[in-house]
Amino acid sequence: MFRCFFLFMLVCLLFSVMAGFAVAAGPSLDEDQPVHLDADQLDYDQQSGEYQAVGEVVLRQGEMTLFADEVWWHPETGEARARGDVRLLDPSGEMTGDELSLELDSGRGRLSYGTIFLRDRNLHVTGDSIERLSPVDYRIEQGEFTTCDGENPAWKFRVSDLEVTLGKFARGRHARFYLKNIPVFYTPYVLYPVQTERESGLLMPRYGYSRNRGWQLSGAYYQVLAQNQDMTFYLDYFSDLGIGKGLEYRYAFRRQEGEAKIYHVSGFDEGENALAIDWRNQGWLPGKIRSVAAVEYVDDEEYFSRFGEVAGEYNKDKTESKIFLSRAWGNRNLTAQLKHLNNLDRDTDRTLQRLPQVHFSSLLQPVGESFLFARLDTTYDHFYRDEGQSGQRLLLRPALSAPFQLGFLEVLPEIGFTQRFYYADEDSSGESGSRWEQKGVFDLGVRMSSSFARVFNGGPGNVSKIQHVISPEIAYTYVPRHGEDDLPYFDRSDRLAHVHRISYGLTNRLTARIEPQDGAAFYHEFLYFRLSQEYDIVESRQDPLNPLDNFRPFSALRTELLLRPTRWSYVNLDSRYDFETAAGDSMKVADMRLEFGANDGRGNDVSASYHYLRDDQEYVQGELRTSFLDPVHLRYLHRYDLVVGRDLEKVLDVEYRAQCWSVFLTLRDRLEDTEFLVTLSLSGLGRIANFGGVLGGGG
Repeated sequence: MFRCFFLFMLVCLLFSVMAGFAVAAGPSLDEDQPVHLDADQLDYDQQSGEYQAVGEVVLRQGEMTLFADEVWWHPETGEARARGDVRLLDPSGEMTGDELSLELDSGRGRLSYGTIFLRDRNLHVTGDSIERLSPVDYRIEQGEFTTCDGENPAWKFRVSDLEVTLGKFARGRHARFYLKNIPVFYTPYVLYPVQTERESGLLMPRYGYSRNRGWQLSGAYYQVLAQNQDMTFYLDYFSDLGIGKGLEYRYAFRRQEGEAKIYHVSGFDEGENALAIDWRNQGWLPGKIRSVAAVEYVDDEEYFSRFGEVAGEYNKDKTESKIFLSRAWGNRNLTAQLKHLNNLDRDTDRTLQRLPQVHFSSLLQPVGESFLFARLDTTYDHFYRDEGQSGQRLLLRPALSAPFQLGFLEVLPEIGFTQRFYYADEDSSGESGSRWEQKGVFDLGVRMSSSFARVFNGGPGNVSKIQHVISPEIAYTYVPRHGEDDLPYFDRSDRLAHVHRISYGLTNRLTARIEPQDGAAFYHEFLYFRLSQEYDIVESRQDPLNPLDNFRPFSALRTELLLRPTRWSYVNLDSRYDFETAAGDSMKVADMRLEFGANDGRGNDVSASYHYLRDDQEYVQGELRTSFLDPVHLRYLHRYDLVVGRDLEKVLDVEYRAQCWSVFLTLRDRLEDTEFLVTLSLSGLGRIANFGGVLGGGG
């Protein structure tokens, strides 16, 4: 197995190099520009018409500069010969060697025992003879090339003959690949495109082991189709699953952009095939219609647990496909979407699908010359499922409001009417037949809010001012009692419960004006703090002494806190605290999410979070990234379940980053899988970031 892996790595490395390097244009001289020649000693031979310069010679023409110990220059023919510590510089790079002959008019020349360095790709090419046939064509004899600096590079290719055509191809004969000075493999011929932008070619392979997939090896080929299109082809080997084949197509047209992915695994055993499709698109259609598509499909319920690499992928239990269209006219908006859910852990036949859903909304608009404002929300749903109740629903909610100012208070009273129309082809009891139903109900409410601000001068450090804004608000909502038991039930919009409620909240914001000594002033909101709660008038009328009554008029108190002491650190809290817990509840905290993090902007950051949901989950998560050990870069992630006392996930990413190559090692341990992955990357060559089977990931 390891022998096969080693051979595969060598083959992928060979073909990667075939497509991996770009060479920038060499020196480009302009015959119309004057030549300036300086030296310690300058002589002119009238018989030959040639200048001879000796001692710290500098010849300049346009953006080109030639340095040498001796230079012979013929103004009539435009020929120049240089000897001794020769250096030819231009914006693309430099050529150095023992002797150089150059035709200034055509740009043709020959360099003996020299080196070409091209800055844009950090590419070093050396050879016994480097011939420049034209501004884009080179021929190198007995040469070497690498993207590593230093006299003894970490890797290099040595060829007996190399021909390079910029923007097209490079052809090499008798190529040997070296790690330091150790030859690793030989090939009689190499061919690779030489481009200055994106480059087609094989990506560096990925190797590893997974408890779910067994030994695994991934190779990929990247193909540039056009300036706005490219594709990646995947071929994966899994010892316990089979062979995976994948294709990614990316595009960016004038009005549409996106990517499409398809992946198929052929199992070694009959019946173990798996197919996955993913398409993401966004753009504009004629008529100023915004379009978004997110289509996802898998035919294997274990697909994500086998191929997912991060939380949210490997524990995914359903796929969701949406096609969304929207059109706006000022403060009016029309949207339509097709949405399909496919459950992976249970039967989808009874899953409710919306095919389609259409929504129209009109924001507040004045009613004639009156003080009234009107708005309208309309939603049409076509509900479908293979088993169970299906049907259609039209929901209309017009509303009138009359905003006004009462002293320092902003008051927004509103009255609305929600009308629902149904056509159901099967009732909730499962009896066949179709029926029409409708129900209308009024609602009313009023919202009052205000804001108070004060600015304080001075502060710590470079803080010149601090603004404190307090925003209280209170709202009243009323929906009368009404019977709805005879209506079909598709979602929560079909049961508008009796509501008699008061909501209130208080928001605090602190914003600092920072005036650094060496930059422009800026504003930084370093504190957001909000408390909110609801009081249910209906619940308050229950008898608190009657054990049959659920006397809980106050909802949980919600606390939202975002503290950012600096632009590089934060504390985020979102929690709900029950003052009146139900019988049997030992914890007054209903749910909590607490997060904090800090980074220094140089590759070092730390974050931690605590997640709690009463009677459901309680876990902590920590993540650390550091470049303090440069050239070793580390990332460690740990999630721990506090309820059962076990690790949920541990991930260690290690990158050794050398000047011209990197090696990546990933160790991952979670409940369903344990794996390690290894990837090598050479400077200028792409690598496979994950296996082709991961939807939503890139190669």
